[in-house]
Amino acid sequence: MSSGISDLDELHQFMLDLYPNEASGLLTIENDGLLREQGWDQAFWVCLDEGPVTDCIALVGHRADSKDDDLASGWEIARLNAVAVGETKTTEDAEGLARKDGYVYAIGSHFGSKRRPLQPRRGFVARFGEAEVLHGSNGPSAEIEVARPSFVLHRIINDAFGEHGVGLIPLGPNCREALIRETIGVGEKKRKKWAGRVREDDYPLNIEGLAFRPNGSLLIGLRFPMSADGRPLMVEVEGIERLFEDGDANPEVRGFWNLDAVGRGGELAGVRDLTFVGGELHAITGDVDSAKAGSLLLKDYPGGAGTVSTHWRITLPEGRTSGEVEATRVREFPGLPRVEGIAGTEDGRFFYVVDEDAGVHLRLTRLLAG
Repeated sequence: MSSGISDLDELHQFMLDLYPNEASGLLTIENDGLLREQGWDQAFWVCLDEGPVTDCIALVGHRADSKDDDLASGWEIARLNAVAVGETKTTEDAEGLARKDGYVYAIGSHFGSKRRPLQPRRGFVARFGEAEVLHGSNGPSAEIEVARPSFVLHRIINDAFGEHGVGLIPLGPNCREALIRETIGVGEKKRKKWAGRVREDDYPLNIEGLAFRPNGSLLIGLRFPMSADGRPLMVEVEGIERLFEDGDANPEVRGFWNLDAVGRGGELAGVRDLTFVGGELHAITGDVDSAKAGSLLLKDYPGGAGTVSTHWRITLPEGRTSGEVEATRVREFPGLPRVEGIAGTEDGRFFYVVDEDAGVHLRLTRLLAG
């Protein structure tokens, strides 16, 4: 791995007014009609992690008539006016955005809160047709298809850990008790339909990154768990669109990728976001959980508390669906542990969304361009 850029002064910054939500994923908008309608020359989808997915998709666009050539200003924000179709149960905690066959996909974290059991409302996958959106907050509602098959992806991925012989970091006692055993208890006590899909030897999943490979399979980036040596993991999944089709067919896990991408200051790292640019994968990795009181992950894994958020460049071998891959460091973000999203353009420019806490109640989200 080669060293990269750590000086943030070269990055242009724009404050995003997304209150009270936090940005959790970034994706370049490729719908030319939407760009023309809004008067933008560059724009992104942003997903937000608090509230239902219908309320948590935003657009951030740069005005085409802006006289600022370096994109340091001229940005606008609009919330997507959306309505859920298909599954209409509660959704929460959208993480990661990706595009395939004209659809923009968003995924829930599949996790729980800091100290609570896993929550089905966070275990969703949603999608909407990008070409069908020609507006932001004004105009008719965009339809978002929602699939919320409780703990189906949890079960598929956990089964695949064993089937593929993936070596995982041992599950800490605090996480096992609160995130696995208590989830099992809730399912049994309340006689949930999903009871039995979470099992004693499972790992809780914390999904934060999403990207489709050029071959059409989906890479799911895990913030937790990580490999036995503390490296970030990606799951390669085929057929995620089956969740939106009639029938009982489920997606299939094709393999797992172990990324040699742990930043400075920590012993282990998880994926924060993923994106492809020109067939090359780019990833943000960082700490295991935000350094807030009550984090069971940090209690069990203190070595992951201070890992520096880092942007990596990765080349995945064609024709393979699993293995260990090296990563080249592109840029570090010292002092900014909450780098939540990355998007790139063909001209080599990268954009990041970063959440910060200012005081007690105000959360700031910055768009960085470099």
